[in-house]
Amino acid sequence: MTVHTAYRWRKQMIWGIVMIAAGAVLLLDQIELIQLEFNLARLWRYWPWLLVISGVIKMIPPTTAKHFSNGLWEIFFAGWWYVSFNRIWGVGFGETWPALLIAWGVCLMLRPLLDNIHASIKEQA
Repeated sequence: MTVHTAYRWRKQMIWGIVMIAAGAVLLLDQIELIQLEFNLARLWRYWPWLLVISGVIKMIPPTTAKHFSNGLWEIFFAGWWYVSFNRIWGVGFGETWPALLIAWGVCLMLRPLLDNIHASIKEQA
């Protein structure tokens, strides 16, 4: 099985589980077996967790250097968005945007290192 195939299967499985869980919870709410206070405006603040899930999926081996660095970027971006949107530590988008430049630079620096690590692992296999 290639890395690309393993990644595609893993991605579909995890997103399938997320969709089944969300659908089951909403169905149980609709048939009144559980009571949710479903407020889309309040729920909106938690959307970055979808990016965290996506990032983690990309980082779970077997993976490539590109998938790993993209996953790392998605997790950082989700954290940055959550902190800025909710003004955690009293800071918002205007104060925290330079952190995106730092994270971008870190990902650019990590990519060649990860490429070398993955190449050496392939040679050993």
